[in-house]
Amino acid sequence: MRAVLDRHALLGQATEQTGLDDVGDVPYAEALDTLIASCERDARLSEGGVAAAKGLITQMFVKRLRLVEDRRQNPAIAEERIVAPVFIVGLPRTGSTHLHALMAQVTGARTPMFWEMSLPSPPPRAETFTSDPRVATVQAMVDQLPDSFQQRHPLAALRPEQCNGLMDWSFINLAWTAMWEVSSYRDWLYANDYAPAFEAHRHMLQHLQWQVPGSWVLKYPKHLVALDALVRAYPDARFVWTHRDPAVVMPSVISLTSFYRSQNPSYDPILFGREWATLEEMVIARGMAARDRIPGLDDRSIDVYFADLMRDPHGTMEAICAHAGLGYDADSQARVQEWLDDHPRTKHGEHRYTAEEFGLEPERLRQRFAAYIERFDVPLERKT
Repeated sequence: MRAVLDRHALLGQATEQTGLDDVGDVPYAEALDTLIASCERDARLSEGGVAAAKGLITQMFVKRLRLVEDRRQNPAIAEERIVAPVFIVGLPRTGSTHLHALMAQVTGARTPMFWEMSLPSPPPRAETFTSDPRVATVQAMVDQLPDSFQQRHPLAALRPEQCNGLMDWSFINLAWTAMWEVSSYRDWLYANDYAPAFEAHRHMLQHLQWQVPGSWVLKYPKHLVALDALVRAYPDARFVWTHRDPAVVMPSVISLTSFYRSQNPSYDPILFGREWATLEEMVIARGMAARDRIPGLDDRSIDVYFADLMRDPHGTMEAICAHAGLGYDADSQARVQEWLDDHPRTKHGEHRYTAEEFGLEPERLRQRFAAYIERFDVPLERKT
């Protein structure tokens, strides 16, 4: 029987939409075939879920085809050098999204905005960076999201967003395991090399900075699962590790990711809570091991604690900028303060959740993450 999701058919749809057929030389077929097989075998997708998966995969092919064509028409893109990028990593929900937004206000820093990662072709230009019609197109899509999503994760066309939008077209993307119960694809990701994902990542950074330069500040907690591949791709990378009590973090991140998984008919909050807590436990363990193993990585990392960032944002920013090789001048400080004033934590309402609704116990979570808490001397928050 013919597969419900077919790589060749989906590529054909993207070719029909774009008039392009060159997918470039970044490897993708094994990853996509594994994802498709896992969707069919593991995910138990509804008819609507299959349609959504088809649409997403086709969208990734469209993005890929246009990126390759832009690179063909503008060979100078491939000559762009990515120098000493800064990566914000750590457990999710530790202030990393907030910090990324603050870093976007710093003179000389370049953060990837949601609009340009969503619709990157043609390459963005400095003179129209905030007025490009794609900004309004992407913002219109964001405006369709419910308030419950914005309470979990603030999103806007002109707000920086994490790296999965830079590497999704490689089809190596742990974020898809939040959308679907694709256990065999997830296991394949754990066992395989992320080099193609970071090749795609580099291509996108070259594409985005060609006409809009700056020093990259990037963010994605899940980079911890593949730090070896990241450092091979960016040997001069520097890191900002954000930290917070796992007993507070885990219910919050599971509540966020459940926004996606709960769209599936088979969703069970207790089972999903167990699954995602285990995933985060494994990711942080791999990140810690890589930090201890990779020569010089500890020296190129700075640790930032959630409470410090909230209590003294300017002092924390000054320390991070010094680590990142960026100045924290008066203009940067003023823009950071303006952002803080305009974006209180409850701007979109309060994100409400409990550990118990996902079958989790705060003290048990602290036991599971004890090595992490001890390694980084993470302060415990008694109100959970």
